[in-house]
Amino acid sequence: MGTYGYCAPEYAMTGQLTLKSDVYSFGVVLLEIITGRKAIDNTLAAGEHNLVAWAQPLFKDRRAFAEMADPSLQGLYPATGLYQALAVAAMCVLEQPDMRPVIADVVTALSYLASWKYDPDSVPRTGSHSSSSTPRTKMIITMQQLFNVQLRGYQSDSLCRFLLSL
Repeated sequence: MGTYGYCAPEYAMTGQLTLKSDVYSFGVVLLEIITGRKAIDNTLAAGEHNLVAWAQPLFKDRRAFAEMADPSLQGLYPATGLYQALAVAAMCVLEQPDMRPVIADVVTALSYLASWKYDPDSVPRTGSHSSSSTPRTKMIITMQQLFNVQLRGYQSDSLCRFLLSL
C-alpha cells in the first residue's frame, strides 16, 4: 500500500496510483532534500512527525521559509532559490491531485533552479550562522549536476514563469 509519508492522500484512500500520486511522492522527497528532515520522524514533537503536515502551514508564510531550510546549510543558500524550491515542493504535495503540476513542469522548474550559479561568497547569508565552511556547498553543486543530468530535455515552462514571479 505504499510507504507511509510518501503516498498521496488519494492513493491511501483508493489504492489507485496515478501520475499525480507520483508527483506527490516526488514532492515529499524534494521536501526532504530542502529541509534535511525525514518524511516521517517519530523522534520529533507530535506536530512535526509528518514532514508534509509540518510544512503545509509554513508554506503560507514566506517569513517561515528560512526555518524550513536544512539547518546544516548554515544559511549558505540564496533566499530566492529556497523560496522557489519550496514553491515547487508545495505544489507537488497539494492535497487535490488535479491541482498538482505535471512532472514535466516540475522537471523544467528544477532544471531552471539547477542552472543557477551559486557562489557562497557572493550571496548574503540567509541564516544567522557566519561560518564560511562549505561542506553543504558541495552537496548543492552535486544536486545541480544531478538535476542537469537527469532533468534535461523537457520543454514545458509554466512553472518557470511562475517561479520568476516570486
